[in-house]
Amino acid sequence: MARLDRAAVLNGAWAYIEIHGVDALTMRKLAASLGVNHGTLYWHVENKHALIDALADDLLAGVADDPHSNAVGMERLAELAHRLRAALLSHRDGARILAGTFVRESHTLAFGEAAIGAARSAAVPERDAVLLAFSVQYYVTGFAIEEQAAQQLEYAPKRTDIDETRFPLVKAGLDTLRNTAHDKQFDYGLRRLLRT
Repeated sequence: MARLDRAAVLNGAWAYIEIHGVDALTMRKLAASLGVNHGTLYWHVENKHALIDALADDLLAGVADDPHSNAVGMERLAELAHRLRAALLSHRDGARILAGTFVRESHTLAFGEAAIGAARSAAVPERDAVLLAFSVQYYVTGFAIEEQAAQQLEYAPKRTDIDETRFPLVKAGLDTLRNTAHDKQFDYGLRRLLRT
């Protein structure tokens, strides 16, 4: 086996999550999958919480960087939202891994800086720019959590068992959702949030 370093630990964690999901991840199980004693992992990550934070930061690697983009303002913020969604969907449970973390590492900080900067360049006042940037991140994360959860359902939700006389708007709404691709749903919500 190649020398174990932090990158190998993160790659091993992603490989484990792709097969078993984040809920099954423990330091002992990760160590076993890497073929090392679980104590060895603690040289690279302090505990499972630190591992999740590291995975969250790893997810955001490169999301804020696009040297070919000329987008500014709200267009740039929308672009960042799309890049974040793609990153979260690139790994099983990616959105759940990011949710609830407050990571202060380079990739997450770069994303925050870019998102706030995009809002500021659209002449959004400083306080509102911060709130908007985080609202966008929360929207994207929540949307991606729902997308990933739907992919993992072992059953198809029934649309026919809803009492149309009591819940006509919900029944029609579910038909609309079923017939609207996730990308279009995402774009619609993002445009409403950014008022574009």
